[in-house]
Formats: sequence, C-alpha cells, structure tokens
Amino acid sequence: MNIHLVSIFPDIFKSFSETSLIKKAQEKKILSFTFTNPRTFCPGKHQQVDDTIYWWGAGLLMKAHPAIEAVESILKSLKILNSKWEFSKLKFLNSKFKIILLSPSKQVFTQKLAHSLSEEKNLIFVCTRYEGIDYRFEQYMKKKYPKQFQKISIGQYITLGGEIPAMVMIEAISRLIPGVIKEEASRQEESYSVKQEMNNLEYPQYTKPENVLWMKIPKILISGHHANIKARREKKTKIIKKKK
Repeated sequence: MNIHLVSIFPDIFKSFSETSLIKKAQEKKILSFTFTNPRTFCPGKHQQVDDTIYWWGAGLLMKAHPAIEAVESILKSLKILNSKWEFSKLKFLNSKFKIILLSPSKQVFTQKLAHSLSEEKNLIFVCTRYEGIDYRFEQYMKKKYPKQFQKISIGQYITLGGEIPAMVMIEAISRLIPGVIKEEASRQEESYSVKQEMNNLEYPQYTKPENVLWMKIPKILISGHHANIKARREKKTKIIKKKK
C-alpha cells in the first residue's frame, strides 16, 4: 500500500514513519509513504496557505486551491491523471485509491472501515489545520472523485489538525495488511473481529509472572487444558450490545 500525506506540517510524521512495525513494513516494501505540502502550490514569497473567513468567521481557513493541487499532483505522479490534469482512463479504471479528508463528519472511523480501506492500493490523507479548509475543496473532490473521496472523523471531538487522526487511521489500517504483523492470529482474534461482526471485545489476557501484587493468573490458563482454556476465552469475550 502507498500512503500519501498532504500536510503543511509533514515533519510531524517523521518519527511515526520511522518507528516500530511501520518502519519494518516499509523495509519489507509492504508500505510506502510520500509527503506533499500544500504550501508548495501557494504563490508568493510567503506561500500563504490560509486566509480569513468570509462574514467575520472566527479564526483562519486553509485555502482550497493549494490542497486541490497537492492531491492532484499525487494522482499525476501515480499516472492516474495525465499531463493535462485529465484522467488517464486505463490507469484510472485499474487503480484503487481513496482521498480522505480528516474532518468532523457523520462518517466516523471504525474497524469495519479500516478493513475496507486496507484493500486499497493508494490512500491519500488530507490533513487540515486552523478552522479547517475552504468548503470548495470538498465540493471539488465530491464532483471529480465521487467514488474515491471520503470525509472521515475519528470521533466526536476536535484536534489541532488532521495529522494525529491520520496516524491513528494509518495504524489501524496498516496492521490489517498481511505481513505488517507477524502473527496472523493477532489480526483474526482481536477486539472488533470480523468473525464477530465487529461486536466483540477481546477476552482478558495475561503474561508472566503468575503473581503480580495480590493478582494471580486464573488457574485454568496455566492448566494446559486447551479445550477448557478456549471455552473460558469464549465465555470472557464481551459482546457489545447494539443500540436500537
């Protein structure tokens, strides 16, 4: 999978992309990262990427056009768009990509959505700052890329920008890609499992030593009786009740 990050603060991703399993996945050629700064597409000495909001809105907004050009420069580099910024039909039809705007939204990120996005070949994350981005960015993306564009929130709260939400999503998505996590069972037997239709919370787990302060590992888990251990795990798996 190729992950493309559009951000005015690309350095935020430096340690994230160079650490732990994300780094190893790149070394194995399972993941790759590119970084595009919308400021690059801003004219003038100061490369101003933001401006005041019409009708006395509080704060600043990122401009639409630099972000649009940033996204389409990525699509052009992937040869999904040609030199005239039009679709290269064969490449467009055969490519799998999503353009994700990190923003407050009705669509909230879930494990089910993570599974769906893990099947894409290219993910483009657009990280905004300030009060967000000029709505015309969203209008443009919906019109030109109606099947590829999604606006997603990671929860009903506000962060300073889209970079941290993008990292949350990348971790959740990338761990579902074969080869990123060594143990296949770690992906299959987990909270929000596909087998349980995302309605489960994983059973309690323990490691050595057997006694920590006054808390002991349940005897059944050190008994060696696999059938009983499996039955206990199934019993201890919590099923999340759906709200009607």
